[in-house]
Amino acid sequence: MKIIDLHCDTISALYTRREALLRNTGHFDLERAMKSGIKIQFLALFVGPVESSIALEKVKEQISFYHDELERNKDILYSITTTDQLYPQPENNAIGSILHLEGAEALGQDMGVLYSLYESGLRSMGLTWNNGNLLAQGIGEGPEASGLTSWGREVVREMEKRGIILDGAHISVKGFFDLLEVYNKPLLVTHANARALCKHPRNLTDQQLTALGENGGIVGVNQVSDFVKDHNPVIDDLIDHIVYIADLIGVEHVALGSDFDGADDIVMSGIEEYKFWPQLLNKRGFNAKEINMILYENALRIITQVLG
Repeated sequence: MKIIDLHCDTISALYTRREALLRNTGHFDLERAMKSGIKIQFLALFVGPVESSIALEKVKEQISFYHDELERNKDILYSITTTDQLYPQPENNAIGSILHLEGAEALGQDMGVLYSLYESGLRSMGLTWNNGNLLAQGIGEGPEASGLTSWGREVVREMEKRGIILDGAHISVKGFFDLLEVYNKPLLVTHANARALCKHPRNLTDQQLTALGENGGIVGVNQVSDFVKDHNPVIDDLIDHIVYIADLIGVEHVALGSDFDGADDIVMSGIEEYKFWPQLLNKRGFNAKEINMILYENALRIITQVLG
């Protein structure tokens, strides 16, 4: 079994808590991940809506922490920056990591910052968290929020040119459709669910999901309870979202985006429970090929298409 998970906040959480990536008290650590089938994990940097110079300093600190953890765990964890690194040798049981930035406040209005972050290993970025910034409005600004700014469009074009994966999570509804207009590669929505099943504003409407399918993109289902069901959700409620999205736009457009360590209340206790997913998906009618698509192949396809 091979799994790609498109979003966790473990790096920023561990940096704050001063815990280690190998073993910790959160949802994700390397010891448990090695036993779960994880082959590629997106590791997010997150600082929240602060002034750009402060955001940049905090992002740099988290990148330094990330590289320290890479060095400490070099026999287990490696950084993926090119497509060549997506396919380790069969005997290699290491986990590949893709460094992601959640919210681009740190860029300010300086494209040089994007270049510097790219040189530091960044290969995936979402323009906003819930709040708006100089690039776009976030979903937290309400349903009528505007979309990309001219600067945001410029950054998206540069991301495409450099082979940086674009994440459509957290952005305003208009911003979501702006991304599809500007970015000519498949869009990744790293952690969101179907709004038809749970009316959280960060979940995607049928219109958004349909447009994402037409774009060739994918959505990673989010395990945070608030995005799954109004009251006391369980794993099967999360799989309802996978079934719904697969029925609406095709199984080739759904993947996993746990949001581990991004919230306290999620439907799994941690990364270790991924080992049960093939059986859980099979019980809901997915065959072996479809299960592999959901757990691994769909995400791998997008990453391969985008990375330089």
